[in-house]
Amino acid sequence: MKDTKTKILDVAEDLIQRVGLNAMSYKHISDAVGIRKASIHHHFPQKKNMVDALLSRCETTYGAHYRTIVDDNCSAPDKLRQIAGIFADGVTREKLCLVGMVSSDMNTLEPASCGILEKTLEGTVAIFSQAFRQGREEGSLTFKGTDEEIAHAFFSFLVGAQIAARVKGGAGAFNTATEIIITSWET
Repeated sequence: MKDTKTKILDVAEDLIQRVGLNAMSYKHISDAVGIRKASIHHHFPQKKNMVDALLSRCETTYGAHYRTIVDDNCSAPDKLRQIAGIFADGVTREKLCLVGMVSSDMNTLEPASCGILEKTLEGTVAIFSQAFRQGREEGSLTFKGTDEEIAHAFFSFLVGAQIAARVKGGAGAFNTATEIIITSWET
């Protein structure tokens, strides 16, 4: 059984991924969890506290997911397809990348939250860069720039492709776009 704090974070994450950070309110969360807003404030006195907790949790959970893929014994292009599959699943579930959704409201975040957001993004890019390094070393991928630069470009592409697929084409359009990009790097 989940504790109240975890339920609050689960609902907040779901809402942010569906409607965005600034469209999500403590009232939405209290209604969904079935608790008073005061109970939410007990765990997260300010929205920034909740955002910070969500970003830290995201780095841990998705980071572990990405690391499992990158550490797998398969080709680099297959790893990129598996990573893209996580984002495709988000499109299917109508839940966009949390980092992307929070980033879109970055101008309303506290400086400390911006720092956590940047650290989360850097951690994700570092993990993705391992797949690109492998691809360069094994000769399965060819690209310009450093492993980190192309990993950042790939992450940026995935977030943007999610947004575009939400507008038109859904998961099919997302998968087509990612396959075109990954195939363009394959040797």
